Amino acid sequence: MITSRRHCLQLGLVGLVAGGAARAGEATVVRYPAPQSDLDKRSLDMISLLDAALRRTEVNHGPVRLLPSDERLTELRQFAELNMDRGLLHVTWANPALQRKTSARPVNFDTRRGLLGMRVSLLEQQRLPDLAKASDLAALRRFTIGQGLGWPDVDVYEASGLKVFTVSGYENLFRMLLAGRFDLFPRGVGEVFDEFDARHAAMPRLAVDPSLLLVFPHPCHYYFAPSQAALAARVEEGLLAMKADGSFDAHLWRHHGPSVARAGLRKRRVLHLHNPNVSADAEREMEADLAYWMKPRR
Repeated sequence: MITSRRHCLQLGLVGLVAGGAARAGEATVVRYPAPQSDLDKRSLDMISLLDAALRRTEVNHGPVRLLPSDERLTELRQFAELNMDRGLLHVTWANPALQRKTSARPVNFDTRRGLLGMRVSLLEQQRLPDLAKASDLAALRRFTIGQGLGWPDVDVYEASGLKVFTVSGYENLFRMLLAGRFDLFPRGVGEVFDEFDARHAAMPRLAVDPSLLLVFPHPCHYYFAPSQAALAARVEEGLLAMKADGSFDAHLWRHHGPSVARAGLRKRRVLHLHNPNVSADAEREMEADLAYWMKPRR
């Protein structure tokens, strides 16, 4: 039983089905995926944005309490739980890959404005000079790519002729990278520095590539259990209101601005990859998103 469950029990909270009727004065509980390890900070921005969208709509729809799931679930299990709609998980977030078979309800709003499709690689320190020479896709094909089992990113790399090594378990990816099972672990610009900082002391050979930026369309949407149509509509309402008044942009830069600055995007060689699971419109939107993040910001 993870810490979040113990904390909830200490508070004496009762898990209510999201979107269901709550007694007067009680907040409806919405459960989101717990982090996959104690070092996993990848989703802090998604939790914060979800909370902001729900608070934005609180006057008309009532209070909500966000709580993590009782178990640590892989992405595949998250969607299995949403499909079963048992009330153990109400919402998750993921790339809308065409091959995903799910009855979950999406909210078609890119919560990270393309940033998840801008990748900086983690690698073993001694491989930095080798990657610095990779100026095109042919050269990149000399490196193997590590990814999580079931991640939609695998399709992107394989469509570009790259060899992908898939691993079950988020933390195992870092260990297997340094064990030489694969060469590169490409990460979103908003993820890579938190992951590096959290592990570098224990993994001193871990390095962040300073030279190359892989770019491909990789929108990130919220998905809700089939019974949560009202909750999905409420979150979409809140997101659109935030986009209209500029608070969504403020959220993006508050959470990702330091990483974007640290990545030095404008100084990197940009290598575009094709994502076979998105439309041509998504490809065009990616160009606008890349310009958005590369623009100097005060």
